[in-house]
Amino acid sequence: MIKAVIIDDEQHSIETLCWKIENYCPEVSVQATFENPADGVNYLKKNSCDLLFLDIEMPRLNGFDVLEEIGAPLPFDVIFITAYDNFGIQAVKFSALDYLLKPVQNKELKDAVEKHRQKNRRSVSSEQVDTLLQNVQAERQGKPGRVALASKESIEYVDPAEIVVCTSSSNYTEVYTTDGRKRVISRTLKDFEELLLHFHFYRPHHSHLINLAHVREFVRGDGGYLVMENKMKIPVSKSRKEGLLQQLTQ
Repeated sequence: MIKAVIIDDEQHSIETLCWKIENYCPEVSVQATFENPADGVNYLKKNSCDLLFLDIEMPRLNGFDVLEEIGAPLPFDVIFITAYDNFGIQAVKFSALDYLLKPVQNKELKDAVEKHRQKNRRSVSSEQVDTLLQNVQAERQGKPGRVALASKESIEYVDPAEIVVCTSSSNYTEVYTTDGRKRVISRTLKDFEELLLHFHFYRPHHSHLINLAHVREFVRGDGGYLVMENKMKIPVSKSRKEGLLQQLTQ
């Protein structure tokens, strides 16, 4: 049984989530709920749990403040709950932590719980928390944060500028960085596209996402192909050629 705690300043949101957990995630037992985040912090400092459902936007202490107050490393996993346009969502995505959008959908809740259940380590490391808080600060300043690259073995953190190419490999993505390394990451290329779209990245082909700053040459042809700084040749789809040229000439 997965022991869970909910911290959300809206009682109706707590009640709705409890009902959904009871009906759709029977493997989860809600041990405690808190409208006051400070009370939740005190509870978690004295009691154990496996999974924390944590609202981001709350008065007095927001979700990030809660984690900072508890202190890293966290001996439990975290799923953030937030509205799509709320501050901090980009920082959460960059840090490879899970989140649910309000109103919480049944399938997304079940998927998030199943993802938690399958994790080898159901906790949040000091580095993950530190990266999250740094990314929150970067988001406040309008700067890019560090992207978490989570593989089966580890989680590494890189600046978006260090990523040269992302290539689809089934439900995984091969990430090539400026240090010459290739990492196989357990996220889809679509995930990376959504994550990096606003950081000068473009998807010239259904299997590839590129950092425009690392393009060295565009070779024209039927669709053409790109030569990247790391010598990789990336094909360009006919349908995406015009959009690519617009991006390259901006």
